Amino acid sequence: MAETIWERLEECVQYLAEPFRASEIVGWFRHHYPDVKEQSLRAHIQGATSNASAASRGMFANREPLITRVGHGLYRRSDGDAEPVRGRQEGQRNTAIQQKPDEVNIEVAVERYLRDRGPSARYASFDYCFNHFQQHRTAVAVWGDPTGMEVSCLQLGFYLASWGMLRGSSELLQRSARHLVPLVETIASIPPAVWDLDLDAYDAEGIELVYRAALDIRSALRPVQASDILVTKVMLGVFGCVPAFDTYFKKGFGVSTFSQGSLRRVGEFYRANAHTIDALRQPTLDFTTGQPTTRLYTRAKVVDMIFFIEGGYPGRAHASGD
Repeated sequence: MAETIWERLEECVQYLAEPFRASEIVGWFRHHYPDVKEQSLRAHIQGATSNASAASRGMFANREPLITRVGHGLYRRSDGDAEPVRGRQEGQRNTAIQQKPDEVNIEVAVERYLRDRGPSARYASFDYCFNHFQQHRTAVAVWGDPTGMEVSCLQLGFYLASWGMLRGSSELLQRSARHLVPLVETIASIPPAVWDLDLDAYDAEGIELVYRAALDIRSALRPVQASDILVTKVMLGVFGCVPAFDTYFKKGFGVSTFSQGSLRRVGEFYRANAHTIDALRQPTLDFTTGQPTTRLYTRAKVVDMIFFIEGGYPGRAHASGD
């Protein structure tokens, strides 16, 4: 559980569907953290706003902003484009974060991840889900088809459960697999370009496609308030077009939110290490045989594995060679 109002605010803005109002933030806190005083919360909202003046941000002016004001009382998650005002020590800390992705030992991190992958291990839930949706793109939402709606909901649901999306605090825990029907229908209607998108196409157009698809996925999960973690887990397991922005990835990669700015950084990291990442694309495992298929992990999946390990799971020391 987050310990400070700032950390709780970061948790909140990841869950709210964009754009959101200040009143929605206040309401979310009343439900989840009723001990937080509204006056303190509103001071944090102002301090977390990227396009607020440094003076109005007060003691938070040195922090990376969480939100951007897009209208009167209306916000979206900050995409990192607005340069925060930094003091000397904070500037040094953020510089270190920016440099961190370039320092990771890519091969060691991938090897550490694959060490725990096996046909019956939870990591393989990604393989089976990804294989299903990629192999049956045109049939995943068909009712009554052996590879259609029911199997799609079950594959996706078990994958999400394996990757922590059905824990006790998750709204999805209170739903059956059938709750995923609108999500699978939305997935089936996503433009073909998204299905084929990978980090080698992370130009302005490609990033916009990813971001639009994320909005559609988030909307399809309602009334569940889908976090960035849940949305990107779905997109990774189905399309393979974006890393999952979970706690470990964000810590390892040095970003705080899923945003177009963060996606640009992912694209830059890939371009700087394309040869190595391409060489590390692994074949998925087949559910029936447990053996490798001819379908390769996407580049986004490789980057996801790297920073999942680098961010501390199951131990950064292993990935760093320390």
